[in-house]
Amino acid sequence: MTLRQAGGLLAAVLLAACRPPAPGRGEDRAEIHALLVDYGRTLDARDFEGFAALFARDGVYVAGAPGASPLSGAEAGLAMRRTFAENALGFAEPNYHLFFNEIVEFTGPDSATATSQSLFMVPGDDGEPRAAMMAQYDDALVREGGRWKFARRTVRGLMPAPPPR
Repeated sequence: MTLRQAGGLLAAVLLAACRPPAPGRGEDRAEIHALLVDYGRTLDARDFEGFAALFARDGVYVAGAPGASPLSGAEAGLAMRRTFAENALGFAEPNYHLFFNEIVEFTGPDSATATSQSLFMVPGDDGEPRAAMMAQYDDALVREGGRWKFARRTVRGLMPAPPPR
């Protein structure tokens, strides 16, 4: 191999290494991250219509014990209203979600899967923050109308909530 050929090969390798990832994936990841965080933000703000709007037209929400019935986004919004606005679990306020361990995998140009976890924080008897619940989220995501939405969100309690009052 000549010096000129080696230089050309090196230039090609460096150019390939500098190419950005697949078009739109970085922006898609940011939008999906915002969707996952908006789940908690809407609940913490008691914005149940905003919560319902996070789901695709045919999107479903599955939470609770294994075998729980899927709810449409609108039905899930009503269920969250009962749980949070009516304080069915009896938690003191302020209370809020913390999210972590987010993994997103793209399955197509307008579809992805994601997993993440959360802690639901509430004030303890002494007023100090304490984790009341921990959950695992398994999501099927779809881009609908130019926005990422939940096609299916399954919530599994890892550190379960107390029974409703």
